[in-house]
Amino acid sequence: MPFAKEYNQHLQREISIDVDSLLKAVREAAGHDVHEHQSNDHAHMVTAEGKRYNNYGALAEAYHLDIRNYTVTEVNR
Repeated sequence: MPFAKEYNQHLQREISIDVDSLLKAVREAAGHDVHEHQSNDHAHMVTAEGKRYNNYGALAEAYHLDIRNYTVTEVNR
């Protein structure tokens, strides 16, 4: 299960995103395949329905998904 770290402007902090869960939700909402760009230059770039998104937050917002539902929280014991 891959994770990505991004700074979220709305939350004003860096968040860890469960990429698989987010992409699955976008695929279901879009009804089309979602393509992740694999090069290091575009590590967080995703194409969905012919549109490119530079980060996972923008992708979630475009499909009216709350990025907080796809974050991973760590608990210290």
